[in-house]
Amino acid sequence: MDLCHSCILASSSLETFRSSMFNHLFDLLAPHMLVLFPSSRMIKTSTEGQQQQSSLYDNADQHVWQFLAAFALHGSLEQHQALVTMLREKILDDLLAVSRGWFTTEEERNTKLGNVNLFLNALGLDCSQISFSGSGM
Repeated sequence: MDLCHSCILASSSLETFRSSMFNHLFDLLAPHMLVLFPSSRMIKTSTEGQQQQSSLYDNADQHVWQFLAAFALHGSLEQHQALVTMLREKILDDLLAVSRGWFTTEEERNTKLGNVNLFLNALGLDCSQISFSGSGM
């Protein structure tokens, strides 16, 4: 009985430690989420007026989308909301590029959609649930 009780306490302590470490990591990375995307850094250093990302950017971004999807899987509801808020423009930019045909190959289109869906699926969402209304989008 005593051994079982100490195992439960140890398990509880480990879970508390994991949770606090995850929350700490999230808090440290949250202000810098967009900078994690190679495309964001590449576009800032490239020429102005470039509206179209190359498939190179999308492939480089895929690892970041995977990382953020893992964050979403383990995050709290408040962290989900923070992620969506921080990544809203990135998500909409990629979906807008697809909807306007700003891609050179079908593979590039699928990569853009796949990257965004990878993240959204971790939140129980899908890019098909996002619609652009009005003439601006």
